[in-house]
This record gives sequence, structure tokens and C-alpha cells, in this order.
Amino acid sequence: MVARAGHTLAIVDDDKRVLDGLRELLESVGYLARTYRSPKAFLSSGDLSAYDCVITDISMGSTDGFELEQAVRGREPEMPMILMTGRSDIEDRGFAGADERRVFMRKPLNSKVLLQAITRLLAFPR
Repeated sequence: MVARAGHTLAIVDDDKRVLDGLRELLESVGYLARTYRSPKAFLSSGDLSAYDCVITDISMGSTDGFELEQAVRGREPEMPMILMTGRSDIEDRGFAGADERRVFMRKPLNSKVLLQAITRLLAFPR
């Protein structure tokens, strides 16, 4: 697999095992990955333009992934986003529109599919 030097991805999830696993996967193929245990921690981390893509869980306590997406897009409208969930009862709300910079994935994630999605999202100009 080709190294992805120069691309920084943010991972937001309240499950430390998911954060650690995704960070390990992404770094193993050359991405720089930063992890955050909450949307609040991510949003207060500084300049969001430092990230090339955000990967977030949908179900996380008081702020969900959809709300995080709105907050991110308010500051960085072209930010590629991957929203993931392990819950089968969450409707695919908000995914009806044709937004090329958003991917919805169900957990457990397939590593190959995730990496393909990231590659596709990073190809869009910002």
C-alpha cells in the first residue's frame, strides 16, 4: 500500500478501543491520525483546517456525529467526513442528499472498504 504522508485524519469516538484500532490502521498505511474521545474535545482542539478528513462515530453521549458534522461543516464546509455507527436502529437521516464528501459506514468496519473510502474522499479538492 502506498504511504499517505502529508494527510492528517481526525478520529472522534467515545470508545477507546475503536480510537486505538483506527489510529493503528491509519498510521500503518502512512496517515497521521489524531484521536478525540468526544466531539467537544475535537472542536476545541484548534484549527480544523489542519485535518484532511474526519472519521466520527454517530452515537456519542450528548453530541452525536450528525451534530458534529454540522459544527465541522460550519467551519470547514468542504471537510470530508466518514460517519460510522454500530447501532442498527439509527436511521440513515441526513444521508438522502448527494454529498460526495460524506460516507456512512456501519461497524464493525471493513478495513479495506474504509481505506478505499478515505482515498476517494481525499481526492476531492478543498
